[in-house]
Amino acid sequence: MDSATLAFGTPEVWAALGSPHGAPETTGARHLHELRKALVTASARSGRFEAWFTHMFVQSDLANDSTRSGDALVLQAHQHANPQVLARLSVTP
Repeated sequence: MDSATLAFGTPEVWAALGSPHGAPETTGARHLHELRKALVTASARSGRFEAWFTHMFVQSDLANDSTRSGDALVLQAHQHANPQVLARLSVTP
């Protein structure tokens, strides 16, 4: 939340991007479906982008790709296709 606020001002809180309480670090099927649907919608908007701030396990589950803490992914999705990782930004120590 702090990073989103510093980068863009007051963020819109979205439960699908949140951390599960009392559950393993995986994204629930309902939230994953919601995220993938929203990514398809966002990808269809020409000339615009959305920045989603979340946990590395949510990114990994959404992109079906491994991520590390601090990684940022640039994703694109089309109807009935898995999200595609267009770029990966990694924090190096």
